[in-house]
Amino acid sequence: MFEAAHLAYFTKIFMLLRRGRFFSQCAPVPEVGKKEDKEKSVERFYALLKALMDELFEYAPKSKHVKMPYNVSFGLIYDEKNAVLFTGADQKTGKKIYLYNVRVIGRMFEEKREKMLQDKTTETLFSWIADVCSIYIGQFVYDYVVNFQHRGEGATERTTRQIVRGFLDKLTSDPELKYVLDTIRDPALDQK
Repeated sequence: MFEAAHLAYFTKIFMLLRRGRFFSQCAPVPEVGKKEDKEKSVERFYALLKALMDELFEYAPKSKHVKMPYNVSFGLIYDEKNAVLFTGADQKTGKKIYLYNVRVIGRMFEEKREKMLQDKTTETLFSWIADVCSIYIGQFVYDYVVNFQHRGEGATERTTRQIVRGFLDKLTSDPELKYVLDTIRDPALDQK
């Protein structure tokens, strides 16, 4: 399901996941199988981030608020730098590449994780998802609104909020997008 090269980047996320499983009831992870549980958590986290990215970039042009570039590639990367977004060009194809730093996104998650577990609602989770979507789409909205439409940064922020709000509404109401949120569901808790 996941390419080995991608998983190599995300094994470093283990440092961010010392406190157990994602979205569990804070149950301690048993010593036996601890590594497998962490690997599954990393896979679920990566799957969530990738699914959010794919669906958001598919939704954004349909919202008619922004035109997404057509000759680009998107991806996730783990890097020690504190930058959220890395850009470059693929030497073989010449496509522009946008890579989002999972370490920074994971740190954002860890900052909200305790609140998510205490909250007992999905409000904090969706707040974090909105933050991630804003990170994903923000650069393209800025380029389109400021550079193409020649409007101000306030318009960029409003447009980003409109796109993210519309995407979150679709994420929670569209049955075809159910798989995105299912990636974070802990199968062990579903079996109980």
